[in-house]
Amino acid sequence: MKNKKQQSGMTRLGRKMVVWFLVITVMAGTVSNIMEFIFDSFAPTVIEKDKQLVLVLIFLVIAAEILIYVASGFVFFLLTKKNIRQESERQIQEKNLIYAAIAHDLKTPMTSVQGFAKALAEGRVKPEEQPEIFEIICRKSESMNEMVNTLFEYAKLGTEHFKPHMERVNLCTLVRNSIAENYTELEEHGIEPDIVIPDGEITINGDINELKRAFANLIVNIYRHNPDGIKAGITVSEENGRAVIRISDSGNEIPDGMNIFEPFVTENASRTAGQGTGLGLAVTKRVIELHGGSITVEKGTNGYTKTFVIRF
Repeated sequence: MKNKKQQSGMTRLGRKMVVWFLVITVMAGTVSNIMEFIFDSFAPTVIEKDKQLVLVLIFLVIAAEILIYVASGFVFFLLTKKNIRQESERQIQEKNLIYAAIAHDLKTPMTSVQGFAKALAEGRVKPEEQPEIFEIICRKSESMNEMVNTLFEYAKLGTEHFKPHMERVNLCTLVRNSIAENYTELEEHGIEPDIVIPDGEITINGDINELKRAFANLIVNIYRHNPDGIKAGITVSEENGRAVIRISDSGNEIPDGMNIFEPFVTENASRTAGQGTGLGLAVTKRVIELHGGSITVEKGTNGYTKTFVIRF
């Protein structure tokens, strides 16, 4: 599902500036050419009568052309300033929404942990109930830790100072390992994915840890955001010289027009249930693009409702 929002704000801003620059340059050049045409048309007649007047006209034409380009540059500056301000405001608003969403998602488990911890401290929990309370506190703490780590990962990938450790990576092995690490959870949810990964090598230059995290996010989504017992498929292939990874499932459909790669774009039920931060796919997209690849989600076939397609 391609969406204009998937393009970075700075890319949109750059394109807009290029368009305005071309428009203003063409307009200024056109006006300048018209003035030169008028001057060339009347200059021979004027020269015969008054050579000094010709010099004055030449000076006026040059001054007018300079004025046109100065005015055009000033207009371009104003447009650039306006668009940069709008883009900056958009980015600030996006960050504020991210902070607000994280605070909202952290509030529920923190409240639970505080409540249970206070009850334990005050001796209001029966001894036979304490193991269950400790387990709940541990689970809620792990959920909060995951949220903070995911937010850190998302912020880190968006900085200019982050430099991935690039090396030759075998995607077949990497995806196979990511599946193995999550296979127990898939089985617990009654999901046995159809896996098609060649025995050979399909390699790219990449950061193993970042790519592993990106693939894990997609695999975790299979059982975290879908009903138990669904059908799933994971394939790795090489098509026209490009490495292609497809992760499909027969779970919940994605509503038309929803850009699920934007931060915190996920079903509210999933987030309020503590099953996701809404940043996983945003992190995955940043990792893939950091490696010069692309990720899209398409309508599934062969019984699948959706397919995430990664191309390098």
